[in-house]
Amino acid sequence: MNSNSRPIWKCTIALISAAVASLAIAASSQAAPTKVRVGSTVSVDASAAALCLAMENGAFEKAGLEVDLKVFVQSNQKYDTMKAGGLDMDINMGAINAAQLHSAGVPIVVLRAGTPADVWAVIAKKDSTLTKPQDFKGKKFGVVSLSGTNYGTTYLAFKTEGIDFRKDVRVSTLPPSALVTALEKGDIDGATTYEPFLTTALKTGAVKVLFRPGDIYQQKFNEPFIALVIAAHKDFLESNRSDAEKFMAVIEETRTSLPEHADEAAAALVKHMPEMKMSVAETKELLVRYLPDAIKSQNTPEFIQSVQNLYDRLLEANQLKSPVKASDFWIKL
Repeated sequence: MNSNSRPIWKCTIALISAAVASLAIAASSQAAPTKVRVGSTVSVDASAAALCLAMENGAFEKAGLEVDLKVFVQSNQKYDTMKAGGLDMDINMGAINAAQLHSAGVPIVVLRAGTPADVWAVIAKKDSTLTKPQDFKGKKFGVVSLSGTNYGTTYLAFKTEGIDFRKDVRVSTLPPSALVTALEKGDIDGATTYEPFLTTALKTGAVKVLFRPGDIYQQKFNEPFIALVIAAHKDFLESNRSDAEKFMAVIEETRTSLPEHADEAAAALVKHMPEMKMSVAETKELLVRYLPDAIKSQNTPEFIQSVQNLYDRLLEANQLKSPVKASDFWIKL
């Protein structure tokens, strides 16, 4: 090669290298987003609202994530799916269920607390003379299940007022949709239900709220009854930590903006959770009512201690079969 052709050759090499680099960058920018399989029970909690809103406004897409949402009416079906490895994230796992799954060897990590037990309430017939836990001694009471927040928050609220929910009350299980009918027929004297079923029940005009068990717990212990959390399957977290961090960053930012975007969030919830069977206006009403109570604390050592206190009390309630150490699976990304 003569000396005159060398500059041309070098220029050609440089152009080819630049073209290859450009193609690589373009290919990288067009890489398929990471799919995240997210489970949610039918709920109007802040984290579920943030998830649905972020799916609608493209926030996950901008972060390079594709959310595959699976909605469950019954939470036990969601937990079975998590056990089988069918979910990467759970946007509103029960804090009690997280401990139960962890104790059973399911690789679960809790990334943050979501909401307190403010959406749970004890209801009775409109003309009932019962008003407080002590009034239910020897009475018939309905719960959705014998585990999870519905039972746990009721048990601890009754315990703070000297009533052993297991021994002093005649407890039976019913699906949320059947509680009002059972109250009207006199099959039960009271029940614990939760949103959005609570609002639906109240709109029948047949029942009323007696008290909120989460409020009794908070007043007694000066700590929130942590009801719902955001959890991840440990295998997903270890394999896709950066994607999990992106997911949580989107959720945190969207949660913060919910008060200013209640209309959009309500519309997104109705679209992605038609099982709620609620209008946008009804959903917005619930969001506005409960958003101020959403837990803002992160998984600091101080907050995890309050989680530990809750778990210790739930152990006494037989909601946990063995002691659990919250710091073993409550983590901060």
